[in-house]
Amino acid sequence: MRILPALLTTFALLPMAGLAQDPRPVTGQVSYLDRMALPDDAVLLVEVTDLDGHLLSETRLPTAGAQVPVSFSVDVATPDDVMLRAGITLGADLVWLGDPVRVADDAPLDLLLQRYQPIGFNATFRCGDRIVQTGFADDALVLDTGTARVTLQAVATASGARYDAADDPGTFFWNRGGSALVSVDDVELPECQITLPPVTGAYVARGNEPFWTAAVANGVLTISRPEMAELALPVNDAGFQMDGAIFVTANGSAGLLRENRLCHDDMSGMPYPETVTLTLGSDTFTGCGGDSRDLLIGRNWLVREIAGENLAEDIRITLAFDRAGRVAGAGGCNRWFAGYALTGEGLSFSHQGATMMACADDQMLQERRFFDALDQVSGFEIDADGALVLFGMAGRMIMAEAATDGSAP
Repeated sequence: MRILPALLTTFALLPMAGLAQDPRPVTGQVSYLDRMALPDDAVLLVEVTDLDGHLLSETRLPTAGAQVPVSFSVDVATPDDVMLRAGITLGADLVWLGDPVRVADDAPLDLLLQRYQPIGFNATFRCGDRIVQTGFADDALVLDTGTARVTLQAVATASGARYDAADDPGTFFWNRGGSALVSVDDVELPECQITLPPVTGAYVARGNEPFWTAAVANGVLTISRPEMAELALPVNDAGFQMDGAIFVTANGSAGLLRENRLCHDDMSGMPYPETVTLTLGSDTFTGCGGDSRDLLIGRNWLVREIAGENLAEDIRITLAFDRAGRVAGAGGCNRWFAGYALTGEGLSFSHQGATMMACADDQMLQERRFFDALDQVSGFEIDADGALVLFGMAGRMIMAEAATDGSAP
């Protein structure tokens, strides 16, 4: 059955919904796992985009000496789902960055930021509707204008840091902390503000019976199946990543329909955040899409049950995962931290550590039970109520709910 034409017609009508709506507040807080105090000049940057990646709002909140968790509130002028991303900057340097989080309601967000590790470039700026990036090569600054890379040299200036192209005085970058002036070939861009880097990497989906994989990256849909040659097909931008999210090839011969509905791999049982339908010619295949890690990160999990026994309400045990393979939280008495590994077959924890505080006997007992349960975990599930279930060979080991009180990990 060919589903794409009808879907495209439906999606074409979606932007008409939700016009003339009052702004709605989106609130939450950010924290990070590093044992490092925030400098007084740190700035919390919160960006909101629609599901196509178009910027809706950008909020800069000076932390003014406050320490994590740092709270925020931004207004969103649409009733539709949006994507929110937060980071913390020091001048023009992005130091901590969170993963994009889909916002569908007014529940407070609890975001865990990770130390930002730039690859190639260490700052991204938005100049009107144009994105430029900067990085360093020895003492020179490399400016990526989106169409070319230009090497600039430092020049003396009374304010900020200025870099000019040696053979082109009409091309320069003048950094003034969180903002910059940029000129390219004698054309001065609108004032540039430091922004959060775009999300990179491919969107991947997969299915079994028959086995198939599909990836979308750099405007190309690549489809692999054992019984056929790999297909690499250009994606039609008109249908690219819309709400209900569909990727469609330019000639309409193939497409991926993404639904924000939990999916399980038929063979391993691994949960994924999306259910996917692949259409290839007249054939239709179903499978799972996205990264299983996205089901774990971006929230603070509050433990309610250990090995089938409810946790006392006055004992607080939490887990917060980051994308770098670290997890940390409150253990009931001590702060704890560990590594975690997520593979196509399951979830496991390693290298546990904790502070060495002494607490009441019941707290210490529950904490030890929690650590013992973690050691036995071999997989995870998100149940029908949205709770995180960690299980092992002996069955259900830990059940945790996403905290809704805006609390820190």
